Amino acid sequence: MLLLTNVLFLGIPVTTGLTIEALKDGRHGEVPGLALAMVGFAFGTAITRILSRVWIFNVARAAEYDLRSDLFRHLLGLDQPWYRAHPTGDVMSRLTNDVQTVRALWGAGVLNVINTLFAFATVLVMMLRVDPWLTLWACLPYPTMVLLGRVFGKRVYRTSQAVQAQLGTLSNEIQEDLTSIQAIKSYGLEGVRKERFRVSSQKLLETNMALTRVRGQLVPAFAALGALSSIVVLYVGGHQVMRGTIELGQLVEMSGYLARLVWPTVALGWMLSLIQRGRASWARLDALLATRSTIVDGDGGRLEARDVRGGLEVRGLSVELGGRRILDDVRFTVAAGTTTAIVGRTGGGKSTLVEAVCRLIDIPAGAVFLDGRDVTSLPLADLRAAIGYAPQEAFLFSTTIADNVAFGYGAGSSIPKARADELERVTGAGAPQLGAPAFIDGQPDPRVAAAAEVAGLSRDLAAMPDHFATVVGERGITLSGGQRQRVALARAIASDPRLLILDDSLSSVDAETERVILDRLDQVLAGRTALLISHRVAAVKNAHQIVVLDDGKVVETGGHDELLARGGVYAELYRTQLAASAPAATQREAAR
Repeated sequence: MLLLTNVLFLGIPVTTGLTIEALKDGRHGEVPGLALAMVGFAFGTAITRILSRVWIFNVARAAEYDLRSDLFRHLLGLDQPWYRAHPTGDVMSRLTNDVQTVRALWGAGVLNVINTLFAFATVLVMMLRVDPWLTLWACLPYPTMVLLGRVFGKRVYRTSQAVQAQLGTLSNEIQEDLTSIQAIKSYGLEGVRKERFRVSSQKLLETNMALTRVRGQLVPAFAALGALSSIVVLYVGGHQVMRGTIELGQLVEMSGYLARLVWPTVALGWMLSLIQRGRASWARLDALLATRSTIVDGDGGRLEARDVRGGLEVRGLSVELGGRRILDDVRFTVAAGTTTAIVGRTGGGKSTLVEAVCRLIDIPAGAVFLDGRDVTSLPLADLRAAIGYAPQEAFLFSTTIADNVAFGYGAGSSIPKARADELERVTGAGAPQLGAPAFIDGQPDPRVAAAAEVAGLSRDLAAMPDHFATVVGERGITLSGGQRQRVALARAIASDPRLLILDDSLSSVDAETERVILDRLDQVLAGRTALLISHRVAAVKNAHQIVVLDDGKVVETGGHDELLARGGVYAELYRTQLAASAPAATQREAAR
């Protein structure tokens, strides 16, 4: 279509020149036919131009969709250490602003590059047909464009990178402030954060203005070169007409060809800026796509959930994060169907240990075994499907409580009917199948209800107006810390795992509620393997085995009574917590 656009447009200068000659020679009868031909060429140019833009821009939109989908799929495969090192706001900026800039490169950029090539190629052929010597004079200013392109291109690329980087910084600051709005208000830091936002916005303005100034110089420079070419043609061509070397109609035709090159010439400046901005954004996206997760999927064969017994063995596990050794030669064994508690002082490496078992962080081969198989040789999806993990920091999605619990067994968040109808209307297909529904015939899935009962949520749900259908808000902000932890606990239980890992999942609930939940957990844990981490020693004293971590090393292993008798770290922790709780117990006794 672009090629047809340029070919059809050439008919307009040709018919214009012929019309001038016809009028000069008194052949007035030819003028209406030439005028109709000119209209036909203009109409055909318009149609082919519209079609070229529709098709190229649609392809660019499709490419944007594919690129953003590929980026998100790639992000889902990256590991936790990468996310700890890269701010969320910068990642979101790449997924939105950088992708849009690249889409503009693929759409308008590609269209104008091809259009400019076709325009110059076709017009030059026609100009050479009219007069080669005049064509040479007309083309004299254009080599200067190459020099301008090299000079301005580097400046546009550098300033574009600076703009995108500052935009990522600003996006990250906004994301941090909105996420931590409660803390900002608690400490009265609204003014401080407002000033930080103003400074970052000013930096973005300055970098954008620097880019605008470069672009503002580039486009007029190219426009001036195009105008200079027209002046040269009028001057040299005018002398040729007066000498009778060429006809007046041919000079008008040459002027028409140059007019055809005005927009492609001006667009060269704008297009060069667009290409350099697209290159800068693509470099940022390419760097993201080139990142590989340090956690490699195992290739040692599938792990069927029905075959998992839950036996766990840790053999000399050492983990370093950020240049610091968190775990040092950790060794212990968990028999299938038993409960092992992991206790220790704050910062002793307990959470890192359970993350290593789930392979949420990279670990060396031959260090952790599940049912005798090295976890690094297992497919990550199979390994994690066999584990129910409730982290200390409970994360909830902005949806219903039932959806958050059902997330544990692979159910996706419920799609509102209006959104499902829209998807069906736009795509011609039904809503995507995200997993088993959280509700069945308006009632919560039995797995959701049972898990919530074990997690001690029943009384809280009864007080909520919509019960399981209560929407918890972003990150579960409408719930208390203890409620969020119990929803996360219910999520881990609902997955019916063979290996259940609870990382201090009851730290935000009171001791009485914790005791009730632990009593109910005894029934759930029967026949399955469990790793329990708790800062409350009294909560884990009934475990089959207690592993004590101190400064990343296993210093004690045994039962509750056995460890108390040794008088080591465990006994010290127990006595400290017992002494801390004694005054409260005394006050309760006095109240009675």
